[in-house]
Amino acid sequence: MDGTTQKKLYMQIADEMRRMIEQGLFQPGEKLPTLQALASQFGCSRATVREALGALRGQGLVEFRHGNGTYVRTASVEMWMQPLDAAILLGLDEVRDLVELQTAVLAGIAHAAAKRRGGSDYSALARALFELESSGRHSEHRIASELHFYAVLADCAANRVLENAFRVLQEALRSSLRVLNPKLDLGLRTCRSIYDAVQMERPDVAREVVYAYGEELLRAIQLKKRTPKSAF
Repeated sequence: MDGTTQKKLYMQIADEMRRMIEQGLFQPGEKLPTLQALASQFGCSRATVREALGALRGQGLVEFRHGNGTYVRTASVEMWMQPLDAAILLGLDEVRDLVELQTAVLAGIAHAAAKRRGGSDYSALARALFELESSGRHSEHRIASELHFYAVLADCAANRVLENAFRVLQEALRSSLRVLNPKLDLGLRTCRSIYDAVQMERPDVAREVVYAYGEELLRAIQLKKRTPKSAF
């Protein structure tokens, strides 16, 4: 078996083990089976399993305890600050709290931006919306463009506290957006509605649009946590 195939195999095993963690088959804090047991389960060598565990460790999903095996890490809010889809690893209560925080920050930004509309140049926001509309539906570019729209909106809001809060939560929000069905164009439609509310100087409407988006986002995450995934 060549190096390319070997690499592909350990990545497949890492992906499958991640799915098992997501589905709760391996619980946070639980010790994983031995290398030999995992090798037998996946029909591969212990070296391949070791590589897969190394990949999971790099993603922050497992930890090695010297002389005591490998354990599933307990998910925390800090994991959201890493560029990975940690949303589905948190408990539903923690997910709800984090999404509510993200939503509250974005709602505050949208409200402030619409309230200040009369005295600001919002051409950058129009360009950001156009960039979002031009991005491909099934791509990281779409998510990056949506985040850029919110960053420009935060600049328009001219509130340093809200702007800094958005910067801190940006990677967490990126992970949240990845669970949405791209076919629904929910993010694009939300940004269009926010833009319209800002242009019409309707801060309360802008805020409610974001809160509605937050509810849809939480539903999508809850659905993903409950949906069984294909076996390896």
